[in-house]
Amino acid sequence: MKIEIIGSIASGKTTLAKHLSEKLQIPYYQKDNIVWERTPDGDKKRSAKERDRLFEKIISGDDWIVEGSPRKCLKESFACCDYIMLLDVSMMLRLKRVFSRWFRQRMGREKYNSKPTFRFLLNNVKWVVEFNRDRVAIIKELSGYGDKFQVFYRPEDAMEFITNIVCRK
Repeated sequence: MKIEIIGSIASGKTTLAKHLSEKLQIPYYQKDNIVWERTPDGDKKRSAKERDRLFEKIISGDDWIVEGSPRKCLKESFACCDYIMLLDVSMMLRLKRVFSRWFRQRMGREKYNSKPTFRFLLNNVKWVVEFNRDRVAIIKELSGYGDKFQVFYRPEDAMEFITNIVCRK
């Protein structure tokens, strides 16, 4: 099974991908980790060629879950996946999660890739707002993929949807 999970920052994409990965016994990948190479000295942006080569290797596999915020790049997976799942969680819940995550990271209670600076917090808030601004266009674009595109307002509903499909097979 090939699954694409799209949504705003703090919508629950990574958590859903982890749960589905465990349940289905297939690997999941974060688009951020395809764009950025995580090193002990900090994040290093991959070249477009390196990023595209890595992504192609992932999506040419038989089974995978790819999750991430909508990007202008890394859309090749839409055409070859079985399901595109948009997590359309309320903006208030996403903002609450952004602040909660930032505080946990600042207190050393949660691992992070990007240092939880005040500037990073502001960027996260900005990305939440931008998703709301772009939401209609994202849904319109993804609707072009027909029945394999589904919108979920709660990650639990997305999990149930995939579970029902797997049980039918």
